[in-house]
Amino acid sequence: MARTRSLGELLAAVERRILHSQAREAGEATEPAPCVLPPGHDCMGGWHLRPDGGWGTAYGRCPRWQARRAETAAREVAGEQTFESFEGLREPAAFQAARAWVAAGRAGSGTLALLRPEALDTNTGCGKTHLLRAAARELVRGGRQVELATALALTAVMRGRGLYDNAERSEADLVARRWSQADVLLLDDLGQEESAGPATAGFLVGLLDQREGRPLGWSTNLSESGLRRRYGAPLVSRLLSGALTPVLLGRDYRLKPSS
Repeated sequence: MARTRSLGELLAAVERRILHSQAREAGEATEPAPCVLPPGHDCMGGWHLRPDGGWGTAYGRCPRWQARRAETAAREVAGEQTFESFEGLREPAAFQAARAWVAAGRAGSGTLALLRPEALDTNTGCGKTHLLRAAARELVRGGRQVELATALALTAVMRGRGLYDNAERSEADLVARRWSQADVLLLDDLGQEESAGPATAGFLVGLLDQREGRPLGWSTNLSESGLRRRYGAPLVSRLLSGALTPVLLGRDYRLKPSS
């Protein structure tokens, strides 16, 4: 006599079938399936039946849908900065390094470090944020998940993690988790956050250790020695490990030349 299965066993069996089906879909979608719909028509949920589908579910990600989604995400990057709008002669070495880093970032590796040379007093206004946002836009268009962490956002996360308010702590933890899991992380204006240097350094060391091997881009108005004074050697070592560090001329292009 066959044994009657309990409700829990039946639910577990259904869950296994769903997971198996999802795994099949993921496996069969490794190669983009051509979209047979006319231009302007949407594939439901970004998936459509593959023309070579055999037994069972045979779905593929629609490349047209993926391109449209990537373009929408690129428009959501803060500002309107692009490589095309960056004057190559402003900071030629940084411009070329950023373009090279984007190519490496698409392959899933590399660090771009835009920091002040020791010989300069400042390098504010020379286009570091412009280059980071332009790089973010290009990487998003290429299908990479990019998180841009500004000094203001870093301050908010550090404050939220230090408070007893559960809502703010939860929000800060969610943001930190997004940063740790993103394909590419950009840290803009390190040194401008309002949180204490040692506390920020401890958080960033842990974050970068979780992200080891994945693309990282960052900028600061500090020099390497200034970074060491503010954050300490452990963080600076992680920030500069294998990084592209182009020389910045440091001219402030926000200021109009005097007549």
